[in-house]
Amino acid sequence: MTTTNLHIKNMCCDRCIEVIMKLLKATKYKVISITLGELVLKGKITDTDKYNIEQRLKDKGFSLTETYNEKLVSQVKALLINYREELTVHERTNKLSTFISSNMQMSFSHISRIFSQVESISIEKYLLLLRMERAKELLIQTELSTTEISGRLGYNSPQSFITQFKKETQKTPGEYRLNPAPGRVLLDKVGHQDIKQKRRLNKQAVK
Repeated sequence: MTTTNLHIKNMCCDRCIEVIMKLLKATKYKVISITLGELVLKGKITDTDKYNIEQRLKDKGFSLTETYNEKLVSQVKALLINYREELTVHERTNKLSTFISSNMQMSFSHISRIFSQVESISIEKYLLLLRMERAKELLIQTELSTTEISGRLGYNSPQSFITQFKKETQKTPGEYRLNPAPGRVLLDKVGHQDIKQKRRLNKQAVK
């Protein structure tokens, strides 16, 4: 069977998959599968079809990736979200580098270099930010203790989690629960806030 694979930017959760599925349901395009970062359609599509699909995606905050590097980064982001969830459910998860390289069938150093070039932050930093956003969510929406949250996020000890959380938010988890600021960041915006903060600090240092 002939298929068309399209890579999509800004997909970050199962909700994104549902949105795109509904978006294309009323169209002539037959969806074979949708995963984070990739849409598979039945048959070959024309440039006009591709343009029409992209316009529909843009209306919902998504876009098609074109270059090799963009596609690679999109795949890595989807894998990092999966990796973060595996930290929650498995006591022993493969090392991050092993997880990424084995799923993408290429060296981690190659993947890491391209990711850093495109996103201006490292893969490790991006994963950290994903974990922090999940921590914020759990602190705001649940009554789980700091120890329980640190375990769910795969930290070896509550203190490690507390130290890292405070470094990123300037608050302890307990303080954040009482006053949740800075607020949560949408997953498709993760990383951008960190870059803006670094640029702001650099400007202040120059002054």
